Amino acid sequence: MSASPRVSVIMAVHNEQSFLAEAVESVLAQDFTDFELIISDDGSSDETPAIARAFAEREPERIRFIRAEQNQGKPFALNRALPTRRGELIAWLDGDDVMLPGKLARQVAVLAGDPQAAGCSHDAEVFDSDSGRTIGSFSQIHNGAPLHSGGIELWFDPTYRMLPSAMMFRSSLCPPGGFEQCLTYTNDWFFDIEVFRHGRCVALEETLVRYRRHGDNFTTRADQSGVSYEEGLMTMALVGARYPELQRRARTVSCALMLGRARRDLAAHDWSAARHNCFGALATGGPSGTAGVAGAVMRARRRRRSARSG
Repeated sequence: MSASPRVSVIMAVHNEQSFLAEAVESVLAQDFTDFELIISDDGSSDETPAIARAFAEREPERIRFIRAEQNQGKPFALNRALPTRRGELIAWLDGDDVMLPGKLARQVAVLAGDPQAAGCSHDAEVFDSDSGRTIGSFSQIHNGAPLHSGGIELWFDPTYRMLPSAMMFRSSLCPPGGFEQCLTYTNDWFFDIEVFRHGRCVALEETLVRYRRHGDNFTTRADQSGVSYEEGLMTMALVGARYPELQRRARTVSCALMLGRARRDLAAHDWSAARHNCFGALATGGPSGTAGVAGAVMRARRRRRSARSG
C-alpha cells in the first residue's frame, strides 16, 4: 500500500464479534489493493476489539485500529476515524456487511471516469444472518425498482433508499465537521446531503455487497424504537436551517414522514395521533404537496409489493 492510498475503507463497529472477521476478510480479498482499512471500535464489550487488533497486527501496512473505551454512538466512532484517513476516496462498510469481489475496483473506475461525480453507489444482496438465505436485492425490497443516478434530489425522495455500505465518495467533499453527533440513526442521511450538494451520485445496478439482516441491525433498532421518525424530522429541520435553498425539499420529506407515522397510528387504532400527524403533514406540505407525497408513497408501496410477489 502506498503512503497515500487511493481508498480509505472505514468501519465503525460495536459488539460485532460474530461478523467482524468475515467483513474484514471481504475487504482484504478485494482485487483492488491500493486501500487502507480503518476500524473504529465504539466501546465494544465483547471480543470485537481483540478481533480487530489481531487483524491490525497481521496487516499493519493496510489496517489501523482505533479503540474507544466507552460506547458513545456510531457518529462518534466515524468522526474518530475520518481525521486519520489518507485516501482520495472513502468507502463505508458496516461491521456486519460483506464486500463482494470487484467492489472497490468497479467503483474506483467509475469515479475515475466521471470527475464531476461526487460519489458512486450500487445494489446489495440482502440475506438472513441465521440461515444465510438470500432475501432479495436491496433496491427491490426497499424501492421496488432499480437504483438510478441523480443529484441531491435522491436524498429527498421519500420512496428511495441507498445502503451506506454501498457508497463510495470523494474524500475532499467530506464535511469539515464530519457527522452530526446529535443524530444517532440518521447521521449518514445528513452527511450524504452535505456531500452530494457538490455533485451527482452514479448508481450501478451491479450487486457488490451483501447486507446482513438480523434482529440487532442498527436500522432495525431505530425503527422499533420510533427514534428514526423523530430524528428524520430533526434532520430535515437541520437541513432547512443550514441550507435555505433546500427548505422546500426538506418540507416535502417532513410531510412524508408525518404521513407515514399517521398510517402506523391508524394501523394501531390510535385515532388521535393519526389525526394529529395528518394535520401536521397538511400544515407542512400544503394540500397539493401532501396529496403528491401520498400518491408517490402509495405507488412506491405497490412497486415493493409487486417486487416481493414477483
